[in-house]
Amino acid sequence: GADRNPHPQYTEVKHVYQPIVTTESDVQTGRFRVRSRFLFTDVSAFNCKWKIDCEGETVQSGEQEKFGLAPLQEDIIEIPYDISQLDSEKENILTISFHTKKKTLGFKSNAEVAYDQFVLTVPQQPKLDESEDTLNFVKDKNSVEITGDGFSVKIENGRVSEYIADGENILKSPIEPDYFRALTDNDIDVLNFAPPLIAFAPYYKWIKATQSVKALKTEVEKINKAVKVKVALSAHLLDKAYVSYTVYPDGKLAVYHSAVPKADPVRFGFKLDVDKSFNNISWYGRGEAPCYPDRKSGYKIGKYSMPIDKFEYTYMRPQESSTRADVRYFTATDKKGRGVKLTAYYDMPFMFSALPYSPMQLEEFEHTADIKRDNNITLTVDSAQQGVGGDMPGQAYVRDKYKLKKGEKLSIAFLFEIIK
Repeated sequence: GADRNPHPQYTEVKHVYQPIVTTESDVQTGRFRVRSRFLFTDVSAFNCKWKIDCEGETVQSGEQEKFGLAPLQEDIIEIPYDISQLDSEKENILTISFHTKKKTLGFKSNAEVAYDQFVLTVPQQPKLDESEDTLNFVKDKNSVEITGDGFSVKIENGRVSEYIADGENILKSPIEPDYFRALTDNDIDVLNFAPPLIAFAPYYKWIKATQSVKALKTEVEKINKAVKVKVALSAHLLDKAYVSYTVYPDGKLAVYHSAVPKADPVRFGFKLDVDKSFNNISWYGRGEAPCYPDRKSGYKIGKYSMPIDKFEYTYMRPQESSTRADVRYFTATDKKGRGVKLTAYYDMPFMFSALPYSPMQLEEFEHTADIKRDNNITLTVDSAQQGVGGDMPGQAYVRDKYKLKKGEKLSIAFLFEIIK
């Protein structure tokens, strides 16, 4: 940009065009295939480094200083990690990277020129904490109130309207389904050339879908010591819409939602508001810059943390722009570490954003200077979003494989909990 800070897509372009590509051959024995894209430089001019992170914490690492490979050739490299020493119940990710050995034109010493990541072990299904506490609930039509030791949860019309812990409602707006994002220039597509017609862009119909969600039938059942609320939903443009909220004695809340869209959607997930003091954002997933389904291969999976003003990324025209992809969990906390944590179901990473305005508020702003940030913090969590496009000049539309399609079932699952 004009301020010399790289745009998020810079990271993606750098990775896509990296001069050394590593692919998996046999991860159990540490064998990987390295391909050189260099025309004249031998790979021996670079140090090969590797490390294994167990859910964001480095547990093994090393260097392969003597690996060489002629230009435009490929060969096997053996990484001497010990897979038997890894915690098999947690996610372990191997990163293989290549770095300059000395300062050269355009590069500092030890500058990373290429990297690839590999998942060695996948996390196991989590076990919720055992608790001797009991839950009680009261149901009235489509309203259910569940009380436990020091907390209560109220579910109304298919939404979590209250989560009270130690006498305080942690929610500034309900946990509720959300299907709309502030449309990107590429979502609007050719209507950008006819501004009076932008209001007729087809994806705007998902505003009505989000606003139309209501409960048709609410059922409650006890599963062991947990209370599960099952809700059949009615929503514009959705078939077979269903949501469930399972409250556990320790206060954790499991959320599940599924539906079949009758038109091509732009997102499928939830949103909620928390207090503006929860402005420290941390996550385990891709980062640290914003990334999307068609723009995420260049963003490493790891642990990241930053204040909300650094988390936000804006374009000249306000639009969807700050989501992170393939996230395992994230937290929003205040200066004392109190806040909320949302965790993806173990094999279903989600996308999320945390911003001082909602998607609808962002949609209403015409210029970046118009954005009002003195609001509660809106958290969005999605199982899927349409890609953002823009990979080819003159062909900025989203590629077909990164579009969400009507008639295909979508679902999302995550765990919500309070951090005290």
